[in-house]
Amino acid sequence: MASEEYEREIQVWRQSRLTRLTAPDGWLSLIGKTFLEPRVPLAIGSAAADGGISLPAGAPAELGTVELQAKSVRFTPAGQTVVRIKRAGIPQPEPLTGAVELTSDARGPSDRLFYGDLVLDVMERGDQFAVRVRDVSRAHPEFAAIEYFPIDPAWRLTAKLEPYQPEKAIDLVYESGTEQAYYSPGALVFEKDGVEHRLDPVFESDRKRLWIVFADPTNRDSSYGAGRFLYAALPKDGQVTLDFNQAFSPPCAFSPFVACPLPPFQNRLKVRVEAGEKRPADHA
Repeated sequence: MASEEYEREIQVWRQSRLTRLTAPDGWLSLIGKTFLEPRVPLAIGSAAADGGISLPAGAPAELGTVELQAKSVRFTPAGQTVVRIKRAGIPQPEPLTGAVELTSDARGPSDRLFYGDLVLDVMERGDQFAVRVRDVSRAHPEFAAIEYFPIDPAWRLTAKLEPYQPEKAIDLVYESGTEQAYYSPGALVFEKDGVEHRLDPVFESDRKRLWIVFADPTNRDSSYGAGRFLYAALPKDGQVTLDFNQAFSPPCAFSPFVACPLPPFQNRLKVRVEAGEKRPADHA
């Protein structure tokens, strides 16, 4: 049985998770994603033709155009439409006065364009770029609570990091078929009920924590079918705490406009991890 202190810790984590998911910039507000082809301008607006980036009724017929030029995405506003831009590190959006190069999310927070309740940003995965559209009015603070397995402290485990020298390159394959290269500092080796298991964590761009994309047999019946994610703090004295009570469904479990990485073969556990998030109701 979980102690009261540990129970509170997990409940705080769960509430923070729900708050992020239902926030105006959370995954539930995502209403579109359009991939870009090099040197092919795309119109953005409620009257955008097939192949363009369509916005909901009530948005300007022509908000502007966007074009991928080599590794740069350029947005040009249309006419007198007032679009605001929020650069990474800038507290508030500022009026946009002309064409601008947009920073993607590849190396940190992306630039964001604002018009009313609509927010646009650029996603970069490997050599592919896409424009994502959010409608913050569609945030879901009333979203039903996420269903979880019972809190079980036995699923808070200590793993030993067996370092890779040099770091191991791991290509995570996304549901869209694209691949993205990540790097793993080593294998996480842990025991559960006397059986040894191994997982390869990877670094995200800021390298401030470990990210584990894993699968287990619960994916067949009670957790999200494409696997789950887990974060862990960086190793301390060669050890890493893996708390599977904080395992969570990837964003593609909540939005059709997200492509998520699939667990690499070596991260497909044979033990049922009956801890953390269960499958969202819409995917039951």
